[in-house]
Amino acid sequence: MAGRDIWVHITTFLAICLFLLLILMSYVWQVTAYVPDMIVLIAVILFFYFTYNQWNLNLPIYTIIILSFIPHCVGFMGFYFRSPLPFAWDHFTHILPCFAFALFFFQFLCKFMDKKILTTKTIFLIFVVILAASGIGVGIELFEFSGFLIYGFGEGALAFGAGDACEGQLVSTIEEIDAYGGGWFNTMYDLIYNSIGVLAGVLLMIFLQVIRRFNILN
Repeated sequence: MAGRDIWVHITTFLAICLFLLLILMSYVWQVTAYVPDMIVLIAVILFFYFTYNQWNLNLPIYTIIILSFIPHCVGFMGFYFRSPLPFAWDHFTHILPCFAFALFFFQFLCKFMDKKILTTKTIFLIFVVILAASGIGVGIELFEFSGFLIYGFGEGALAFGAGDACEGQLVSTIEEIDAYGGGWFNTMYDLIYNSIGVLAGVLLMIFLQVIRRFNILN
């Protein structure tokens, strides 16, 4: 569990309260397709809470992981259909989790890295971080496709909806998937934005490692 750090306990409690509030809001909005996703994400948060020390986690990264789940959860507000950002909401929901898991894996493996960044061992482990974080993104794509095979069209992670096609398009047939750039086209876009998130996370961690090792912050 998360040792004696009271802030980890508080963060976990607030996170669960927030997700329960979002579940309640989903029923108010009368869009409940994202509720199963939120229940799964609460379970993921609790998993990291109870294995906090084993993963060599720290509070900032733990918090970023939790926050990275929220953009998908607020999809019940229609953001996948009409993004409040200058780019598709679906891209945002892929960048953040992959960024967070890049931080997560780097933090876990950094204790095995050499003090110098440019060594064979450290470069290899950074490559492992990239592959591991990218694997989370690939797993999400497999999860989404499996959901589509079971549930078909709709909202949430387990169905093919507006976030899986072009922004602002709702599809209900296989033909419309192709017409609106969904299917494999959407998957490749997702993998590209996953990679952007992963590389951003890795570069940030390398930057922080360099600062720490050169004692720039001291």
